[in-house]
Amino acid sequence: MHHNKIICFLVLVCSVIYKCSRATEVNSCSDESYAVLPNITYSVNSYVCESTPCICYLGCATSIDLNFTAPRYLEKMKPQVLATYAGVTLNYGLNQDDACDGFTNTQCPIVKDELVNYKYLLTIPAIFPEVTVTLRFSLIDKEVNKDFVCFEFDIKVQRDTCPT
Repeated sequence: MHHNKIICFLVLVCSVIYKCSRATEVNSCSDESYAVLPNITYSVNSYVCESTPCICYLGCATSIDLNFTAPRYLEKMKPQVLATYAGVTLNYGLNQDDACDGFTNTQCPIVKDELVNYKYLLTIPAIFPEVTVTLRFSLIDKEVNKDFVCFEFDIKVQRDTCPT
């Protein structure tokens, strides 16, 4: 009986580690030598996208979680999302002008080599068409107007029930 409890405990621990370690594969989009490619998790409720295109369900809350080490001292930052479809790129307006508002483990300013967790919640309105779009997500240092975090990945926008 004691042996079964140990096995159950180990299975539970391994499951938690697996779920927490899953990340979304993305591409770097910065040619800046000081920009970093963070560990990214794109998720809709409990569904974690591991490879692209990630499914984006219209009207469902989507989370983009970043973990990165600050490349230098940063005080004023802003997030930016550019969406590209059929060769046309549009700035997807975010309701967040200050990236500091998305930090979950620290506050601004951040210092060089500080571990930073950033989270952005996004809901694509149901008026959008069902298409595959390339998203370019970046965090921009406002003082020099350059990316210090930048990545791209594809999402497939579709109408469906939100996963649980």
